[in-house]
Amino acid sequence: MSHLAIYRKYRPSNFDEVSGQKVVVNVLKNAISSHNVSHAYLFTGPRGTGKTSVAKIFARTINCEQIENTNMCNKCKSCTNSISKECVDIIEIDAASNNGVDEIRELKSKINIVPTYLKYKVYIIDEVHMLSIGAFNALLKTLEEPPAHAIFILATTEIHKVPATILSRCQVLEFKKISKLDMKNRILEICSKEKIEISLDALEEIIDVSDGCMRDALSLLEKISSYCNNKITLEDVRLVCGKPSKDNILTFVEYFKNNDVNKCIELINDFYQQNYDMLYVVEDMIRQLDCLIFKNNVSDKSYNSLLSEMIEIYDKMKNSSVNKKIIFEIYVLNYFQKLNEQNISREIIIEQKLEQNVLSDANKETITKGDEKSKVEKTSSDSNVEQTIDYREYKKLRVNNTFTNANKEYLKQVKNQWEELKKYAFDKKMGSKICVLLDGTPVVASQNYLVLTYQYDSVASKVNSEYLEFENILQRLLKVSYYIVALDNDEWKEAKDEYLKKLNNGEKYQLKEDKYISNTNKKDDIIKEREVNNTKIENKVLELFDSQDVEIK
Repeated sequence: MSHLAIYRKYRPSNFDEVSGQKVVVNVLKNAISSHNVSHAYLFTGPRGTGKTSVAKIFARTINCEQIENTNMCNKCKSCTNSISKECVDIIEIDAASNNGVDEIRELKSKINIVPTYLKYKVYIIDEVHMLSIGAFNALLKTLEEPPAHAIFILATTEIHKVPATILSRCQVLEFKKISKLDMKNRILEICSKEKIEISLDALEEIIDVSDGCMRDALSLLEKISSYCNNKITLEDVRLVCGKPSKDNILTFVEYFKNNDVNKCIELINDFYQQNYDMLYVVEDMIRQLDCLIFKNNVSDKSYNSLLSEMIEIYDKMKNSSVNKKIIFEIYVLNYFQKLNEQNISREIIIEQKLEQNVLSDANKETITKGDEKSKVEKTSSDSNVEQTIDYREYKKLRVNNTFTNANKEYLKQVKNQWEELKKYAFDKKMGSKICVLLDGTPVVASQNYLVLTYQYDSVASKVNSEYLEFENILQRLLKVSYYIVALDNDEWKEAKDEYLKKLNNGEKYQLKEDKYISNTNKKDDIIKEREVNNTKIENKVLELFDSQDVEIK
């Protein structure tokens, strides 16, 4: 037995059955009733909102011989022919299946042939943005001067990819996401016909998951009704969709509020073990936080901060092919790391203010104790060191030195080593720093230098401001000495463009003295350079004695 999917079974057959597209429907109805039909239309909007369905309805309606209130009669010969699968006067072209050049060429060669059965020959080109440049060029002339019997309906989900020359020759109609009320009414109507029992909270959940896409909503409805034998509850929807319960999400929010990083990670692992979709977890977190802040007027700054973080996590997870659980865990650890740093910064500021007050009082009383004088000098000295670091110069110098002896093999080696860092992501002492490193991407490496790129400038700046600490971590965990520099994506593009420009001009990078290398790292670098060309016996000697004091002959 052949089964017809619900979304196909209840596809609208006339304008009155179309849900949530009142403006589009009225424009097309008025065009038909006033005999002012355009030669080319372009339907644009999100998937599953009725673009193709409305195109077919419009194609059949304009060919109907006995139109009743701008709806086709479904009785005349033209209606009968247009419904038939063998109808040759309504031609559908799927641009997504190929580049469309052959189809458009065939269209051009046959467009002047009058319709066989209908008044108009209608060409429906779905996902038109997928056409190649050659296909668009072939279509352009036809759209500009079509015969009177030809009408074009183009449909796309990505209008920004359609050339302006095509857009200017079409009447553009925008399809919106279908409203919750329209979706609710339509789904309840279908449930009544299909004898499906559904609770209101389950219906709301299906609508939320579908995000304005009727096709997704009806497909999900059919899937869940098959699972629970036509009696749908909220728990059924959440189980089939891979969504945790509301109580679980509220518990998660509470863990964040209490700064309990271990509980948060444990709950993420529980979600993962229960096969919950991590994207839905974050989406529900955003929804609950939004509800707390804007509907219940909870004036807690930590909620605002958490909401911003969750929105950032959602964008990252949605557009990444990496395991979403790993991304989620890394962002959660980064979030708590930032909180800890903020708390530490507050403590430091308070301590500094107290110190300043003490020193001020001491100066007023002309106290000149040796230890207090030393403390003042130390504070002044530290601030001077901080001021001497020019991060613009630091980045420029280290990028230069990396490119001087850059090699693909070195980069390949670094990327292999980078995987090893994941083992330390949950380390209590270094976990947050490791997550910051893992957030970066190694893009170019030499024997001693390494460039990392980051999506956000704030994270790159953090790495650069604490570069010695990050270098020490790499040395301790991976047993390698790299002088690192972090760039955001824009900075990396500029550096790469400059490198290619110099390469084309025959210029070479020259190694420059690096004043930002600590004495410890200088020593390690000397050892590393010497070990490269040493034999196993010679390296054993270097291990037994202070390697800087050994001269091998």
